[in-house]
Amino acid sequence: MMIPSTATTTTTRIYGTQVTEEEDNNGGPLSSLSSDKLLGILVLLTVPIAWGTYTPVVKYLYAVKPAVPGFVFSACYYALAAATMSTLVAINSSGDSSSDGEEARTTIENGKIKSNGGSIPIQGGLELGSYLFIANCLQVIGLQTVPSDRAGFLVQFTTVMVPFVEALFAGNLLQVPIRTWLACVFAFLGLFVMGLDGRAELASDPVSALLAAVSSFSQGDYLILGAAVLYTLHVVRLGSYARETTPLRLAATKASVETVFSLLLLSFLGSLAPLAGQSTGLLGFAADSGKEIISFYSSFGEGISSGSIPMSALFPAIGAVLWTGWVTCAYTIYAQSFGQAKVSPTNANLIYTFQPIFTALIAFLLLGETMGPAGVVGGSIIAGSVFVVATASFSEESTSDSIVEIQSLESDRSILDVDGVTVEDTEEEEPMSEVVNRR
Repeated sequence: MMIPSTATTTTTRIYGTQVTEEEDNNGGPLSSLSSDKLLGILVLLTVPIAWGTYTPVVKYLYAVKPAVPGFVFSACYYALAAATMSTLVAINSSGDSSSDGEEARTTIENGKIKSNGGSIPIQGGLELGSYLFIANCLQVIGLQTVPSDRAGFLVQFTTVMVPFVEALFAGNLLQVPIRTWLACVFAFLGLFVMGLDGRAELASDPVSALLAAVSSFSQGDYLILGAAVLYTLHVVRLGSYARETTPLRLAATKASVETVFSLLLLSFLGSLAPLAGQSTGLLGFAADSGKEIISFYSSFGEGISSGSIPMSALFPAIGAVLWTGWVTCAYTIYAQSFGQAKVSPTNANLIYTFQPIFTALIAFLLLGETMGPAGVVGGSIIAGSVFVVATASFSEESTSDSIVEIQSLESDRSILDVDGVTVEDTEEEEPMSEVVNRR
């Protein structure tokens, strides 16, 4: 005797790709869109928390002498993140042998089309990894002439760039709700207010300070803004790729791309070391960085071999690399891929604006640093902006997303599997009578 199932399975073949959707007895998706969206929000909230640990943790790295160059440090934690994520992908793939020899399948899960097929993670990893790597390089170069607080403010232009670029890609500026636009603007203002914290000379006349900063724009400022544009493209494009593949595969590929680029950069900078002191501008910066890297390799190797660098002094550096590689890099790459499969780029980026708040909180817990009144006010504005969007716009987005995705499943010819029988359906006025396959 067959026990009736509590869910029916509908399989549709669209242009050679098999799509599977499960529905409950009431005809709706098994998983609630609201709970799925909530899960995405909660996962994305852990991203700025993890990012907030970066600055305090890196301070422990500087306890090691000789100081670790930034490019060497980033290559180390990218390599650790890539190795970790690739290992998890290999373990996950070896445990799933049921798909061996089968055609690529696309599954409708909670209204989202997901694919286990091969080229999407590679293409997405190359594009997204390139955005992050180039943006990081631009930011590092720009910081040579731009103060860190000003650079941090310029990078936060992503708060207003992301909704604009998302709407631009959609071909409709009304794609992003007015409520979300306002939340982005207020979040940006909150970041500006936080930037005034502890700077009495700016807080007394913030308008004049802002105008003076704009009038004194330098090449470094434009490089930082270029980095903000690339970070924006990363957030928006991640929203597309994350819905087409698994977050683990996408994260592993992206981390691997950043690792390869970082190692190539180290080699390139090292080759320019002989030019140190002989050039100016960008070439001079690259040559000086290469000399610093070569000098670090030499000093570190000699210190380890001679015992002048004890293991106790290495523990902070090892801990910083492990934490940064596993938590602030590998985990956040995965969490962003997972969360942005369920949350739009604009709303996800609003969540990311929590980073300075969590950075301040973690710095208070670990380093005893405190936040002034401007920081509290700015953080409250940011939190309020995100709360407004989270309580209103997410539910609207869920409804609109499900309608668009259901419409996208229509095709001229499809194979429908109903009650265990696969039949061919056409848009012509012919009966659904041809039995293609019976299970």
